[in-house]
Formats: sequence, C-alpha cells, structure tokens
Amino acid sequence: MSLLLISHNLGVIAKMADQVAVMYAGSVVERADVIPLFQRPLHPYTAGLLAAVTRLDATERGRAFSIRGAPPDPVDLPDQCAFLPRCHKATNDCRLKARPELLPLEPDHWVA
Repeated sequence: MSLLLISHNLGVIAKMADQVAVMYAGSVVERADVIPLFQRPLHPYTAGLLAAVTRLDATERGRAFSIRGAPPDPVDLPDQCAFLPRCHKATNDCRLKARPELLPLEPDHWVA
C-alpha cells in the first residue's frame, strides 16, 4: 500500500516519507529517497527549501533564509526552466535550453 503526502512541511516529510519528489511550478525538479535528498539536495530549489527551514537547535539567531525572487505565473510558465530567474547556479546553457527533464544523477536520485 502507498500513501501520497503533499506538504510544505519538510519536517513531516522527513519523518513520514520513504521517497520524496520536490515540485516547482507544477514539475518535479528532484526525486530521491528521503535520507539522500535531505543530506545532499542536488537541485538549487530543494537546497533553498532546506536552507529556509527554521532549526530549533540553531545556536545563532539571524534572519531566516529565503529564496530570492518570486515564483512564475502558473498560467504563463516560461519555455525555459521555471526556476531560472531565481537560481544562483544558472548558466548560459540554462538560458538556451527548454525545460530540463528529470535525469538520474546518482542511483535512485533524479534531478531536472
């Protein structure tokens, strides 16, 4: 039997899920087992989501992390990667390509 959880609460996902699919603008951008995904996120959006989680064990208080920019209009998605304007790892190749497809970069770890 399977159960599909849809949540923005990464703490719940970490405790309840075996596998995770991270979505951005209606597309899966990363998919992996929960432990590898949380230990080594490969997509910049996944890394940004994890960096934005408030930690109760943090020793320093500071400003909460947020991903720069704003999400795209879901009615008018770009032909390129929807995360491109917000991505700190974007290259010229990213600007020239259509939407990236989900590819295996490691065993059982897929990234767009």
